[in-house]
Amino acid sequence: YLPPFHLGGNPGNQLEDSDLMNIEVKIADLGSACWTYKPFSKEIQTQPYRALEVLLGLDYGTPADIWSTGCLAFEMATGECLFNPQPGKYFSRDDDHVARIIELLGRIPPQIAFSWNKSTKFFRRPGALLRISRLIPRSLHAILADRLKWRKHEVPPFTSFLLSALRYAPEKRATAAQCLQHAWLSAP
Repeated sequence: YLPPFHLGGNPGNQLEDSDLMNIEVKIADLGSACWTYKPFSKEIQTQPYRALEVLLGLDYGTPADIWSTGCLAFEMATGECLFNPQPGKYFSRDDDHVARIIELLGRIPPQIAFSWNKSTKFFRRPGALLRISRLIPRSLHAILADRLKWRKHEVPPFTSFLLSALRYAPEKRATAAQCLQHAWLSAP
């Protein structure tokens, strides 16, 4: 278990930047882990960290792990889930998850949305969700700077890191090696 920490100037019981090098991380619960060459299930990952391609039934690979890493990085840096979908009276948790992704990252390009197996489960036409009609767009910048009160200079590098890990097209998503080379991780 890692306590939530914040890289910004949020006072309280938050870890300081200098404490980041002293964190011990333990990986636990690999219950849905599988070989990259032999997936055993169409549904992997804990719901809040589930990649879009997994939600929509696309074949997945290591880019799905990068998506999860981006979600986890946000949670570790802010203490909040990036996507915490909830079912509603007329929609499922997966419906809400896709809606929250669109609210944060923008419209899913039709060539991506409709190329996946479960696309008709979520979309009635390009850009229109089947069961959720009112979306409230939000931006990572606004979440970090305005709501969470991060210092202005901290927002762009972290946002850049997250957006590279959360690209819709898995083949355009950052690789693990690219993530490790990102300026946000190498900043003093």
